[in-house]
Amino acid sequence: MTRRDVVVHPDATVLAEAVAARLLTRLLDLQSHRNPLHVVLTGGTVGIASLAAIGRSPLRDAVDWSGVHLWWGDERFVPEGHADRNETQAREALLDALDALPADNVHPVPALSADVPTPDAAAAAYARSLAEFAPPGLLAPRFDVTLFGMGPDGHVASLFPGHDTVSVTGVAAVGVEDSPKPPPQRVSLTFDAIRASREVWVVAAGAEKARAVASALAGDPVEQTPAAGALGTERTLWLVDAAATQDAAPGAPATAPASGEGVDPVVGWASVDAWFERLAPQDVGLLDAARSAQDAGLPDIAVSALQGKLLHLLAQGVGARRVLELGTLGGYSTLWLVRALPADGRVVTLEISPEHARVATETFVRAGVDGQVDVLVGPATQTLAQLAADGVEPFDLVFVDADKQSLAAYVDAVAGLVRPGALVVVDNVVRGGAVVDAHHPDERVQGVRRFVESVAQDARWDATVLQTVGSKGYDGFALLRRADA
Repeated sequence: MTRRDVVVHPDATVLAEAVAARLLTRLLDLQSHRNPLHVVLTGGTVGIASLAAIGRSPLRDAVDWSGVHLWWGDERFVPEGHADRNETQAREALLDALDALPADNVHPVPALSADVPTPDAAAAAYARSLAEFAPPGLLAPRFDVTLFGMGPDGHVASLFPGHDTVSVTGVAAVGVEDSPKPPPQRVSLTFDAIRASREVWVVAAGAEKARAVASALAGDPVEQTPAAGALGTERTLWLVDAAATQDAAPGAPATAPASGEGVDPVVGWASVDAWFERLAPQDVGLLDAARSAQDAGLPDIAVSALQGKLLHLLAQGVGARRVLELGTLGGYSTLWLVRALPADGRVVTLEISPEHARVATETFVRAGVDGQVDVLVGPATQTLAQLAADGVEPFDLVFVDADKQSLAAYVDAVAGLVRPGALVVVDNVVRGGAVVDAHHPDERVQGVRRFVESVAQDARWDATVLQTVGSKGYDGFALLRRADA
């Protein structure tokens, strides 16, 4: 069963702001290890409102727009500059104000003109543009994020229920002559192009979309509900408002298997996390850490409150006095760990980004724990080697939340820095289930696979992995114990 993450927001206004924040954060995160990026924009009320929200966000200027290419999932086949064009609306909402975005990085669908007289001609020209950036074997770029709105009939892009365009293959774009939604002439990406996207985000708001949302999440046939076929190779994310979920039945597919016992998966695991967070109350220091990281534009990849509490309990359970952390980010998980330690306890946390380290250090000072935390800046492999050379006192617990490409090397180095019986927690190892794909193109997935294969053959470790769902989506963590000497 295809996994779809579902995030529900209170209303369309909040949804648009959340889409903007999520996209900016995702671009910043991706640019740390991939360039250039290819993003497919969408039109529609919420889509354009999201672009306007990006224009207002202070994070806008943190993105390196020279490394971002913009495309469209579909377009109304009307003359250039026409108010109905998605391109026109996007330029007015955001693009014209992005001075840092090179004009050559914007790839609109060709408009109606003497040189491009038909939708088929526009589709063919657009397919040629897409092919220029396509990796071998694909018709289009491997889009990093593809955004779609969805109509009340379940259409995405300009792929409508019951239309032949839904089943077109072998080309990246298709002309539409008889759209049931005006104007009748359009150009659309095909599912061949869409399904090569790494991530597909479907945005829907309003009670009139509820039936189609329920149908798509139930995995109904694509011919009936085209949105059901909008899938990413790494993640499929549905961003909806509460009104759009009112017809979703308990037990409908979501991002991963759920118990189905009285839980509506469309409401999302975030609401379940929120209910259980009474077991993991956040004090002023933790809330300040989360807020400071957000204000500084750090990626939204910190642990959740419940995950932080688990780290806290594990540290207490092993009687930890010394904790090593790989990946400080804004210091949120560090606070959960240091507060589990005795007065003479210490957390040594490693961070490659000087800016992240600065934000975290300021957080530790405000929280009054800076005397118990050492922030070491630099590549983790080098810092781990230096710790070993310095002969530091062994650690009792290690939390690894750094880049996945180097996990095997990190854990190998950690083996020499911990005491027998020490625990090591390695986060984000399930990767939405992608870890089972031996040929997955994401190097982070391959890094996790190398780590697991290495640990499985290493007598120094006893290990297991648990899959998790929650406010952070579908993932999981590995728990390792250092064998007794």
